[in-house]
Amino acid sequence: MRLSMRLPQVVANEYAALPEVCPNPKRQCRGRTFHSHGFADKPVRDVFLHQVRAKRWQCDTCGYTFRIYPLGVTKRQQSDRLRALSVLMWLIGGSLGGVVDLLTCLGCPIARSTVYNNLQGTGQRARERQRARLRGKIRAKVIGIDCTHVRVKGRDKIAVETVDASTGASIEVDILPGEDARRITRYLKRIAKLTGAEVVVTDDADAFKAAADEAGVDHQLCQKHVVPNVLTILSSLAAEADVAVQGAVGPGGLTIDSLLSDLAALEEIILARAAGSLKILAGLLTSYQGAPGPKKGRKASLWYRMRLLLLDLVEDWPRLTLTDRRRDNDGRRLVPPTNNVTEQAIGSNLKERYRSMRGFKSVWSVKRIGTLMASLRDAHDDGTLTVLLPA
Repeated sequence: MRLSMRLPQVVANEYAALPEVCPNPKRQCRGRTFHSHGFADKPVRDVFLHQVRAKRWQCDTCGYTFRIYPLGVTKRQQSDRLRALSVLMWLIGGSLGGVVDLLTCLGCPIARSTVYNNLQGTGQRARERQRARLRGKIRAKVIGIDCTHVRVKGRDKIAVETVDASTGASIEVDILPGEDARRITRYLKRIAKLTGAEVVVTDDADAFKAAADEAGVDHQLCQKHVVPNVLTILSSLAAEADVAVQGAVGPGGLTIDSLLSDLAALEEIILARAAGSLKILAGLLTSYQGAPGPKKGRKASLWYRMRLLLLDLVEDWPRLTLTDRRRDNDGRRLVPPTNNVTEQAIGSNLKERYRSMRGFKSVWSVKRIGTLMASLRDAHDDGTLTVLLPA
């Protein structure tokens, strides 16, 4: 797991800047001038410091007194460095109890609930920043989408990951109420509108095909999913044809020899994946179009199984070869042939940490942890946790 992250630092003799306007929470005060009102010792939980001095200031307008803390320290008991360290230790594989034990050995005893709250607060902050980027800055013409299953309180949930297929940067981690075409279509429409996506790369699930068509975006099927499956089917058909009765005749006078010849041709087509091969596939399909389906309780014939395979390939061929048809002026592919970047993002953002867990405690935990891991993996916000720690 690659995480790009720098821990916040605590600087006891450097202080945060004064507010521009009086921060009085009980009344609206527009005072802008303050005078020093002494110092106050503040105990703090940190791996190196146990006490700092806070500066006290008083508003000249309303008399409200407030504190300015050293860099890396807030009104909380924990320093920013300790909060970030507890989050980091959990992300790299420690349990809540393990994080507590290690921090206690370092002289910073905190509760399991405190570690959990640090993690959830940081994850929520990362999610807010990611959604702000999605609403205003993220533009991706080619996106990759994939789903995975996680356990939340013992129940199976569908987590969906969306990435920029060109760079692999995460766009969103979310939970879907179901994996059917209607819900995936609704999700894809929203993401495509926010990112300006023109192409989506997915696996060969029918729900994604229907969603891409409904959303009005071009669709590239992951060749790594389709090609091995087709080759396996071809090998199975060839093995059965080798032991079949040589005198067997299929629709239109097709013979076992012609079937083996067509299987060899189809293997070359699927390995080459040339966009212009669609006409050849359509011609082969015409030859097997008359193959009848199996009668009840009987196994489908070789001819009928070949017909079904060709039907799927003819239907999916434009989606399978979009990567070769979409190129720039220099001939470089604009669409990746596989959905590997999305699967890698799922592994890094969810699965790698999830494998050592008994499951998530809530749906929000899935969203927050996945988004936090994505933010740190993609080195958003300069790779520092400071901006992700809640105030």
